[in-house]
Amino acid sequence: MITTPATPGRLRALWGATLLVLAACAPAPVPSPEPPASPFNATDTAWIQLMIPMNEQLLPALDLATPELAPFAAELKSSHGQELAALKRLRDRAALPEENVHAGHQMPGLVSEADLAGLRLDPSGLPAKLREHLAQSALLARGEQDSGADRETRDLAASIAAARADQSTRLGAFAPAG
Repeated sequence: MITTPATPGRLRALWGATLLVLAACAPAPVPSPEPPASPFNATDTAWIQLMIPMNEQLLPALDLATPELAPFAAELKSSHGQELAALKRLRDRAALPEENVHAGHQMPGLVSEADLAGLRLDPSGLPAKLREHLAQSALLARGEQDSGADRETRDLAASIAAARADQSTRLGAFAPAG
């Protein structure tokens, strides 16, 4: 057997070769699973994040209904409360933040603090505000139906669009557009 002197260079080469052999024998690392793709697209999340404050901010206005509009306002309060619960479940499922990203915004159909203050002074303006809210939320629901990706979110939007059509018709019986 012929031996060669162990020089630092040869030791490094031997050590490197040994590591390569050991690495080749080691089990391959298991790739970490990709997180599941979200069923929600940008339309879904934007719709959820807008509809929650639209419904939440309408509720206190409904308490200001005149006596002739009060029964209808109570029905709206109940249906909007049920929608709100469904919207919040969707928000949680989509892992969206609870914060109102539309706080302070002025948009059609969204009852602002200024609108609410005006309605407290003169509740006769509530039917017009309701008309605007019902029309705008129906429009938004149709947009979600057309462009949303998540089936449950689109189904809720379809339900809201149908409810808004009925509610708009019924509002006309209580307070004709003027």
